[in-house]
Amino acid sequence: MKDCVPEGFKYPSTRYSGSKRRLLDWIWEHVKDLRFDTVLDLFGGTGSVSLMFKRYGKRVFYNDLLKFNQLIGMAIIENKNTFVSDSDIEKILNFDNKRDYPDFIQKIFKDIFFLDHENEWLDKVTTNILNFKNRYKKALLFASLFQSCLAKRPFNLFHRANLYIRTANVPRTFGNKTTWETPFDQLLRRFVKEYNRAVFDNGKKNSVIGGYDAASAPNGVDLVYIDPPYFSQKSGGTNYIVFYHFLERLADYKNWENRIKNSNTKIKRINDTPEIKAWTHKKLIKDSFKKVIERFQDAIIVLSYQEGGIPSKEEIFEMLKSYKKNVKVFSTPHRYVLSPISKNELLFIAR
Repeated sequence: MKDCVPEGFKYPSTRYSGSKRRLLDWIWEHVKDLRFDTVLDLFGGTGSVSLMFKRYGKRVFYNDLLKFNQLIGMAIIENKNTFVSDSDIEKILNFDNKRDYPDFIQKIFKDIFFLDHENEWLDKVTTNILNFKNRYKKALLFASLFQSCLAKRPFNLFHRANLYIRTANVPRTFGNKTTWETPFDQLLRRFVKEYNRAVFDNGKKNSVIGGYDAASAPNGVDLVYIDPPYFSQKSGGTNYIVFYHFLERLADYKNWENRIKNSNTKIKRINDTPEIKAWTHKKLIKDSFKKVIERFQDAIIVLSYQEGGIPSKEEIFEMLKSYKKNVKVFSTPHRYVLSPISKNELLFIAR
């Protein structure tokens, strides 16, 4: 299979829960001999798997329910040849003293996720990025901003108001204090370089199709890759809105205030939607799997999951077997960044 990437290509670093970046070679080894030209990445997330398929010449359709992930998909999957220049970076870092910048983050998130001067910087930089007319440059800048925000967060998450972990003057056995204290503008420049390296043209018209619920996303592709939120038997469902609500609202900055779930809560979460609840509630999770498998029964189904979850390995196998004659499952030991133990990563291939 021809590798389409130019010299200097590198997958961007990711700090997201459940990212498959370190599993890409293993996944590709099991799918490379399948016969397919078009692929839908149903839960696109960081874009790593979509980028892998793009790398090997497939036409990729990227989907994710969350707006900030859609911007990442636009930056490195749909984008063919647009890059962010040094002058573009200077434009967003050049604050106009005569301009009346919004101060929403400064007011609403004081002492919650970032320091005061960092909140001010985020308000101004986000406003400047929104003024870019080129959609791909805007997407690249936002993707770099998201990674910058994650790099400065303990655990790379926004699920708790734990700024004190970063600021406390105590001995540390975890985290990266140096990165936490690296100025935002330096981090932004670093991640712009990373995302620029991931931009290339594979000769296909790759697309971000929007924010579809998985059970209603357009079908008709040769292969669908499904990497749903993991539902642990012990701790329940993985809710990406809880983890990344701050990034989701950066992506929709002008409408942020209207989406806050409860202004009295410390972290100012935004509301779950029925589509998110379908994958985070124990009573709904198995039915969600069934609906998606049924919808894409005419395509090759490649499904990633972790052993020990709900549904079980055996249950997923039987669901796939209801629609597909040939079902195989592969496994490899893998430990995600926030997990204390290694578990078996599962890859189902159903034809």
